[in-house]
Amino acid sequence: MIRSILITLLVAFSASVSAQGLNYNYVQGSYGRVELDGPGLNVDGDGFGLSASFAIDDNFHVFGEYQTADFNFGFDLDMLELGAGYHTNISPNLDVYANLGYLDFDTNPGGDDAFFIGLGLRGAVSDAVELYGGLDYVDFDNSDSETRANAGFMLALTERFGVGLKASFWDDVNIFQVNARMYFE
Repeated sequence: MIRSILITLLVAFSASVSAQGLNYNYVQGSYGRVELDGPGLNVDGDGFGLSASFAIDDNFHVFGEYQTADFNFGFDLDMLELGAGYHTNISPNLDVYANLGYLDFDTNPGGDDAFFIGLGLRGAVSDAVELYGGLDYVDFDNSDSETRANAGFMLALTERFGVGLKASFWDDVNIFQVNARMYFE
């Protein structure tokens, strides 16, 4: 199924041309909904996040994200993600990217750390719509490893401002976000 989704995204990305290319310089605010569904646990929480990406040169970027969620019964989640990535275009409007990074989860009580490596696609299907998706292998310090799938879209309202949706799917965690993004050079 994942292969079918990636092939569909690749065909969709290849169908249109974006004159300016993709911008890896932005700051983004988000409101998110977090669903925890593990053994003996089925709870939902919400919170806010802040993320940024900065291009180092034509093919490398660094990124970071902080997100928090409150579950209203004494359990909170704070997640910090830092990393670097390589991106290159495989068509005029489609980039493939590879990321390496670090994740820090702080929960009340407890927490965990992880390193991840990922691969994905990002591209413009029109001058106003960008789609992206990818898979990450996440290796936790205190527990097993797992796969994280990310997918989303951005709608450009102006040349510098856009809004969008993002979903991240883990083994026992689902995160859904509404985003507002500001691009800069």
